[in-house]
Amino acid sequence: MKLLIAFALLGDFAVSATAQPLVATVEMSNFKFAPAAVDLRAGAPVVLRLRNIGSGGHSFSSPAFFAAAKMEPAGSALVHNGKVEVAGHSSIDLPLTPAAGQYAFKCTHTLHASFGMKGTITVR
Repeated sequence: MKLLIAFALLGDFAVSATAQPLVATVEMSNFKFAPAAVDLRAGAPVVLRLRNIGSGGHSFSSPAFFAAAKMEPAGSALVHNGKVEVAGHSSIDLPLTPAAGQYAFKCTHTLHASFGMKGTITVR
């Protein structure tokens, strides 16, 4: 009986562990995103975690990506005109379900993209 209960509890744990969406973290620092190439799976819920490890603010701008994705209300409220502002030494979680495609992203702060702060999201 104890073995049966243990397997039942293990089964419940496995179900709840797989129910959690993947977290895709993109770090923002002085003139770069890490990683600059983000790969996601179409239709699979994900939390896009934007983590600014620099002291100054940065943005994550990808209007086409955000327009195509199914956004959770909490994350949708943080996206304005396809862009999210992230203050220095802070992070923002955006729960969403991405749509297939290839999308460019960049920081829209003055000269940041020119200095290399840009990348690509590929959703297959």
